[in-house]
Amino acid sequence: MNAASDSTTNRLLADRIDAEPARLHEIEAEIVRLHLPLATALAHRYLDRGADRDDLVQVASLALVKAMRGFDPDKGAFAAFATATILGEIKRYFRDVCWTVKLPRRLQELQVDITRASAEHWQQHSTAPTSDHLAATLGVDAAEVCEARAASGCFTASSLDLPVTQGSTMSLGDLVVDESDDQYGHVDDLATVGSAMSSLDASQRELLDLRFYQHLTQQQIADRTGVSQMQVSRRLKRLLADLRTAMGPIAA
Repeated sequence: MNAASDSTTNRLLADRIDAEPARLHEIEAEIVRLHLPLATALAHRYLDRGADRDDLVQVASLALVKAMRGFDPDKGAFAAFATATILGEIKRYFRDVCWTVKLPRRLQELQVDITRASAEHWQQHSTAPTSDHLAATLGVDAAEVCEARAASGCFTASSLDLPVTQGSTMSLGDLVVDESDDQYGHVDDLATVGSAMSSLDASQRELLDLRFYQHLTQQQIADRTGVSQMQVSRRLKRLLADLRTAMGPIAA
């Protein structure tokens, strides 16, 4: 803000004290108009951090209105007060809205402290601080620092279409486990069922195959084997009960 703008703002703030409602609205609108470039510039500081530009400008603009209505002329310059208010609202917006994965508040706040302390350490020593050094500086456990650092990538989510490495034909999505096709999970099931089925005769194995692998109905099985549907139902019920008993508690 230049000197002329500061002078105009001070005059408007003075006129605002005893203004009638209609005039008050005009004064507040003019103060906001004068300082919108400031709000926009502050919002632009936070571009490319995972939040939409228009959303940031909107947050900053609303914060400007909040600053204008809460400003006390006896406590300093309006521009400084508005800047602090706008930056506070933008940081709060990032903290409360922009996280793809919701982290505990303590980790979010600790990440801010870690970023500040790391920058200060780098300026003084030209090296990155260790977790132990950050923990001592911030007065927290080293484990908490490690946890906050590990969660630093949770602010924005990476696309599953991104390649694993540059030039790779494999994407991150290819590394996601498909729980519907968990072959390892089937190993225990196969071992347990295989042991229980080892004592079955040929006709019992055929009945299971027709019902659970060929997916025939009980009536279709009866037509194929030359018995009644009721007989098929009874055989299946008895066979499954025997298998559950053979498999023990795991089948319960």
